Amino acid sequence: MKPLKRDSWQYKLTAYMVSQGISLLGSSIVSLAIIWYVTLGTGSGSMIAGVTVTTFLPQALIMLYGGVLADRYSPKRIVMISDSLIALSTLVLMILFITGTDSIGWVLFFNALRSFGTGIQLPASKSILPQIVPNEQLMKANSIYTGIWSITQLVSPGLGGLVMSFMSIQYVFLIDIGTAITGVLLLATITIPVREMQQSDENTKEGLLQGFYYIMNSKALRNSILLYTIFSFLVVPASQLTPLLASKNIGDEVWILSVIETAFSIGALAVSLFMAYKELHIPHFKLIGVSAVIFGATMILLLPSHGIVIFAVFMMIMGVGSPLYYTPLITHIQENTEENYMGRTFSYVDLFSSLATPLGMLVFGPLANVNILLPFAIPGTSLILLGLWIRKKF
Repeated sequence: MKPLKRDSWQYKLTAYMVSQGISLLGSSIVSLAIIWYVTLGTGSGSMIAGVTVTTFLPQALIMLYGGVLADRYSPKRIVMISDSLIALSTLVLMILFITGTDSIGWVLFFNALRSFGTGIQLPASKSILPQIVPNEQLMKANSIYTGIWSITQLVSPGLGGLVMSFMSIQYVFLIDIGTAITGVLLLATITIPVREMQQSDENTKEGLLQGFYYIMNSKALRNSILLYTIFSFLVVPASQLTPLLASKNIGDEVWILSVIETAFSIGALAVSLFMAYKELHIPHFKLIGVSAVIFGATMILLLPSHGIVIFAVFMMIMGVGSPLYYTPLITHIQENTEENYMGRTFSYVDLFSSLATPLGMLVFGPLANVNILLPFAIPGTSLILLGLWIRKKF
């Protein structure tokens, strides 16, 4: 097999995917460690809601500015700088744990700092793919990205559980620092063609308004972003409260949380690899409708599941639904967005989805303290109805 040339899109895609995969691995391990640390330390749905809010709200507050930066400057440099700053904040948190000054408050504070860095990074990272991949390959490229995300989610619970079982949590933070440095160095090897940037004398407010008007004038983008936001809100319990449900239904050991996260990732990975290998001639919104039904049904079926095997099976089925909505939605948005508006468009996409997550936890987190059934049954039923409506409407 011939080696890929540095200036070929195949090499750029490979290097970008590997760099993001390595960086995602460290971030996923830290995110899981923080959730488990709070879940097992407090057992409180409200405290888990606090982790969710500090994970998503800060990035939502700065997301739009990140989109403007991605349209004005090199998205690659923005990703590299933000990744480095996230690693730096993790390093400081690790030092606090080593010196014995750790607390839930410090965890939430530095979780918020990491979130600010993510808010700058996300619009830029999603602007890179359309610059290095031909338009007709976007669906497969996004499927590969989703597959890599699934692999990191598959591996990180096991690694995180192993580290937390035998070592203190600060060693988990050390893993994130190392993977961030490796990802940044690998991303530096990619050359991205210079594109026409927005004029630097345009102020941020004007840039944001232009991006907003651009989206509002496009029916395809309006519908996609609205659907993505609703979906993100309704799947919050599936992504944030399943560890709490598992701890109540099965047990609160770390290995149980690792198993259910791994099962979800196996389902997501299988479908992502299939979509990357085989070109699907199915309309984007048909796949999204199927995904909503899968998510809704499995959220309801998890409630009476008290055995680790049946719980893991339903989590795996739920994982199947993840790439069926994320990949076609992101591809649809990329296909319908002009290059000079890519950063700002995805800043609004990520803003609304990021706001939907803490809003969902503010609604569903307290419900979990009342009755763990409520935050799964209500959005689960809503997702089934939404999926049936999408398949009929689009």
